Amino acid sequence: MGAIAYTFDVDFIHRNPVLNSAVTFEWAGSAKATTLGKVYSSWASFSRDHPRAAHWVALDAFLDDEVPLPLKVRTIAATGRRCIVVGSVRSAQRSALAAEGAVAILDGDSTAAEIPRQIEAVVAGAAPTLPTQPGVGTKLTDREIQVLELFAQRRAHTASSLAAGLGLRTTTVRGHLFRGRRKLAAAGYKCATRGELANTLQQIGYSHTEAQWHAAGRW
Repeated sequence: MGAIAYTFDVDFIHRNPVLNSAVTFEWAGSAKATTLGKVYSSWASFSRDHPRAAHWVALDAFLDDEVPLPLKVRTIAATGRRCIVVGSVRSAQRSALAAEGAVAILDGDSTAAEIPRQIEAVVAGAAPTLPTQPGVGTKLTDREIQVLELFAQRRAHTASSLAAGLGLRTTTVRGHLFRGRRKLAAAGYKCATRGELANTLQQIGYSHTEAQWHAAGRW
């Protein structure tokens, strides 16, 4: 009796609809060990289906929304799913994403034809996975990561306006900012000002730089 061939479903989340269509086409013609599950163009649409998501999830590193990339990876990994990040990130980010549960990172220059084959190599174990080494970012709560990142990136000018955008009390947002900064300061990082906080989040791999956003065509 021959060996049973297993295939794995992979959900694909990417903001670029042209790439999504091209990857769907290429996947149908080249993939053998995986099948393409659902394709999403935003984190919000994926989140609504998250309880029914595939075991493997390929995630765009540059979705521009209110959920930082490390928190997306943490959310996927927390349910036992395997996350592959698609996009060019810095060395510090690779370490941070691995610590949050990412198993592999695909280069941002990969073509639609290459992406299905690269994902298959990871799923089949033919590609190296990321080594994990927990850093200070893993000590931050989900809300602390979100609030610190949004505040540092000037998505809101004040704690009260940030609270309004997230549907939280201003005192709650200030509490997250205080506790998150205290954890970073205890680890030896500067975060007293908004600029210092932004630099620290980039340094520990929990935030993209403006140059990265521009290179990805998001800003």
